[in-house]
Amino acid sequence: MPVAVTFYDVVLWIHISAVVTAFGALFAYPVFLAVNTKAPIAERANFHRLQIAFSKRITGPAIAVVLAAGIYLASDAHLWSQTWVVVPFILLLVIAGLGATVLRKGEEGLVEKSEAGDEAAYEAALATVKAWTLVTIALIVITIFFMTAKPFG
Repeated sequence: MPVAVTFYDVVLWIHISAVVTAFGALFAYPVFLAVNTKAPIAERANFHRLQIAFSKRITGPAIAVVLAAGIYLASDAHLWSQTWVVVPFILLLVIAGLGATVLRKGEEGLVEKSEAGDEAAYEAALATVKAWTLVTIALIVITIFFMTAKPFG
């Protein structure tokens, strides 16, 4: 039986794989943050450095792949008029923007506050990072819903 795999199928596979790579770890961040908070404050900075490094080296480049593959898929299939394509495209830009600005600055602040041993400032900054992490996760889930359920034609 011949295998019928098209270039479109390969790009779709790349697109989905890049989404998992870019955003999969983010779903574990609430647990990671809760566990990290139990460590002595001076030891917490290493986890936040890891978050920043992962974002710069993995998430950012993977988002570029998600975007490039998605543009190809939507263009090749002439889907730019579809709500289920346009909304996720916009949400991807918002999610990327949040990661590169609000979340990154928050994580950098957590490094500084943990290194300084300022527990009160750390807790305040952590609350903000947790809130924006949950917002970002919610936007990712909404994006996945649009891409799979294809509401509004």
